Amino acid sequence: MTRLLFVDDHPLYRSGFELALARVMPELAVDLAASAGEALDHLARSDDVDLCLADLRLPDQDGLALLEIVGQSWPSVGRGLLCAEPTAVVARRAAGLGCIACLSKDRDMAGLAAALNTLFQGGAIFDGAVDDPYESLSEKRRAVLALAAAGKQNKEIAFALGITERTVKDHWAKIFARLEVANRAEAVSRAHRLGLI
Repeated sequence: MTRLLFVDDHPLYRSGFELALARVMPELAVDLAASAGEALDHLARSDDVDLCLADLRLPDQDGLALLEIVGQSWPSVGRGLLCAEPTAVVARRAAGLGCIACLSKDRDMAGLAAALNTLFQGGAIFDGAVDDPYESLSEKRRAVLALAAAGKQNKEIAFALGITERTVKDHWAKIFARLEVANRAEAVSRAHRLGLI
């Protein structure tokens, strides 16, 4: 039986992940850990884990740091991320550590099962490895950038786009991650250079 160790600090997501995978991949054994420490303890006690998938943000350690340790201590265990924001930067870092996956939590269970089957058959999948900025910046996020370039503040952007100010801030977080910038001015400048606005 193939065995997966999934590391995530959200108990509901962990449980839902385990239950949903049991339906679509009944032949897969799933072990759960809530932290990097729990994952390392589990691996120390078990010699039959085939793949370790970790969230990027864990309470006691960065997911990539955990996967680096797993690779050094248990080189036969496949490693990868399953995270909310698999940006190109994160995907490149994971690949640089020898990981075989950077999967998005946006995948439905059928898509996740297909990805896992690919990984268990020796393949690799990096959902965040998109080099074309157009492919990962939606029309809405480009509109946020264009309005910011016109001097609009978040409240005005929210009104113009018919969304909440909180949603505008969420868009900014994703724009910053995708464009690899730290603030609005840098984002607008980079977007201009890339021809996004």
